[in-house]
Amino acid sequence: MRKIITIFLLFSVIYTYGQEKNTSNKLELIYDIKYLKSKYYPDEEKVLNIFLPKTYNKNNKYPVVYITDAGTPNFEVALSYINQLMENNVIPKIILIGIEQNNRSSELDIYWSDDGKKFKNYLFEEIIPYINSNYSTSEFNTIIGHSDGAEYNHLLMLEKNNPFRGFINISTNLNNDVSNEIEEFFKKTNKKTFYYFISNGKYDSEDRILAGNKIDSLYKVTRNESIKFLKKDYKADHRGLVSNSMLDGISFIFQDYRNLDRYSSFKDYSQNYQSEINQLYGFTPILEENDIDFYFGKILDKKNIEDYEYLINFINENNISFVMNSLDRANHYFYMESYPQAIKFWNKAINEFENINPRVFYFNFSKAVDAYLAEKDPKGAIEFLEKSKKRLPEYNLEFDYFIAKTSIENSVEVKKGKNALKNCKSNYKENRYFKKKELEKLKIKK
Repeated sequence: MRKIITIFLLFSVIYTYGQEKNTSNKLELIYDIKYLKSKYYPDEEKVLNIFLPKTYNKNNKYPVVYITDAGTPNFEVALSYINQLMENNVIPKIILIGIEQNNRSSELDIYWSDDGKKFKNYLFEEIIPYINSNYSTSEFNTIIGHSDGAEYNHLLMLEKNNPFRGFINISTNLNNDVSNEIEEFFKKTNKKTFYYFISNGKYDSEDRILAGNKIDSLYKVTRNESIKFLKKDYKADHRGLVSNSMLDGISFIFQDYRNLDRYSSFKDYSQNYQSEINQLYGFTPILEENDIDFYFGKILDKKNIEDYEYLINFINENNISFVMNSLDRANHYFYMESYPQAIKFWNKAINEFENINPRVFYFNFSKAVDAYLAEKDPKGAIEFLEKSKKRLPEYNLEFDYFIAKTSIENSVEVKKGKNALKNCKSNYKENRYFKKKELEKLKIKK
């Protein structure tokens, strides 16, 4: 069975793909509803809400986020936030599983009676294996709980066979005071990186605020490096805290996805990012063009030619889609003050003129002249400008101006300079590069 939830937006966009559709100011997100039979609840029909990324592919691996109380608006809040975060590539593509409660107080029993343990067994032994066997999961699991669901999460975390490495606990409590066990967990856990987010509401009940603060203080005593922990306070009441904090919680769990600050250079990123994300979240990400662009800008700013050429070679060797032509390369080398290489690619651009926009060439060609002059080669600059005239005759006026200027100021190719200056005077019109009075200055220097 499939179900659609409608989210009202403040703007109108139209999507035509996969798991969502948008008409006028409504975004509709589609998820599946599965009915499970459980040996732990033989007389009940258990309900799971399953939301897949619209680009879901069984050949890829996906982290899974579980949320209890899925029969409440909490599931829709999670669904909306996760969809937005995935669409903007803030988090990886993930699977969301909503677990509905038939008897909440019994199933999410915070005092860990047989009823609470029974639901734990249902979750560990039936729900998670069912999801893993029917969908392509990465075995990185997170669980979101609110109120009793948050407190129940502590008990799940303390189990030896706990399958979760991410916890989002919204408005938790310690009615069943397991603070000693939590402290011991903080001291001893040495699992792969563990993510633990707690949100407190300023307008929530005092006992819940104190519980969140207590767990925070326990973590600060141990500072276990394998645990990434955050307790965050919000101006919210018990109910409003769900919407106020869930976005932060989900982002916190996936904080290492596209965390470029972890890598000192593009080389470090290219050699380690994919393997580290695989170790953390269980899937191998693609190298994003936007991420490469981030390092690209840093390399240019630092004028690091060695890193630049490593990046270019890496892109070419791995067939990564990163739009760059000879003109771009020429400008990059010019910016990094590597003038011989800039000259090489300027000539490649004008000789081959492959994927070159004439207007972009026009707005940048003076850099080629500057590169030649930096290399004390005014004749080379004039030769380049002559080739440019043949390639783009519509800009002959501007090319002639630079021929004349280069010739006269450097006392080379004087005849060519005179002819170019004459052409400029005869055909003058307003342009980007010079005004009439600048031609008179060249005449004086002559």
